[in-house]
Amino acid sequence: MYDIVVIGSPSFDRFVRRSVAGNGRSLSGPAAYSARSAVQLGIQNMVIVGSLSAQYREQFAAQLDELQIPEYYPIDSPETGGFEIEYDGGPDASVVSVLGVPKPIGIRDIPDEFLSARIILLTPILQEIGAELIEWICNSSDATILLDPQLFDAGVDMKLKVISELHVIEKTRSFLDFIKPNEHEASLITGETDMYLAAEMLVESLADCCIITLGKNGSLIYDGSKFMIVPIYPTQPKDTLEAGATYLGGFASGLLEGRSLADCGALGAAVASHRIEKSGLDFSLIRSKVEKRAVQIADNISTR
Repeated sequence: MYDIVVIGSPSFDRFVRRSVAGNGRSLSGPAAYSARSAVQLGIQNMVIVGSLSAQYREQFAAQLDELQIPEYYPIDSPETGGFEIEYDGGPDASVVSVLGVPKPIGIRDIPDEFLSARIILLTPILQEIGAELIEWICNSSDATILLDPQLFDAGVDMKLKVISELHVIEKTRSFLDFIKPNEHEASLITGETDMYLAAEMLVESLADCCIITLGKNGSLIYDGSKFMIVPIYPTQPKDTLEAGATYLGGFASGLLEGRSLADCGALGAAVASHRIEKSGLDFSLIRSKVEKRAVQIADNISTR
């Protein structure tokens, strides 16, 4: 049995820093970042499943080996997903354009052995994980299932297009154990700008528990009965790209260890704080330092 199965296509991005483009495209995306976080916390029985073209298959395997991510299961795709991402000198990035759109992942693309995992992370980069696949996985697996939703797609000009018409009432009944949108995504899904109301709506209609990441304001966890406000660990950010995905990897690792939801949030926030101090996927975690930050964060969690 796998501890964690990460379903979501790898993103091969081109990075532009101060108007200077880097050489080629590099592995990125929520699947890679969440898996990298979990591996560094000691989770080894893990696999990434996602759509990938033959052009990037060898590079993907080589980079996963460097990152010590043990296994991957590629699904043939005409294109490899990715973005052109620009930094203007600060820690925050902006997406300039879409470089490729991964093939949608179908029910028949997922081998049965992956359904028997302890945890399944659904981490799309665009819209390759649809409602039908989510419903099938939730109905076919006893795993704890966490969704990191993406409310973007590629427009006709390969610019990033927001799916602004998505609303909770258009979705199916609650199947998920956890949903983890960021503040902007939570607002788009529910139509609410009040994140407490948004969290309540998400739990009423989509998941048993909601985690909303709030950037500098930490994260909000709602389990249907109480809200937990998890602060960030104060640090100097160098690169905030996929901080939410690293949070998710830490949170999932905490679930595997049987931690409380609040302590899972503290672990996720601690992992994210280490991630943003470095650039790219090649960040390192020292467990003792992560735990020290997690304890400090947990001591400052408030509830309501």
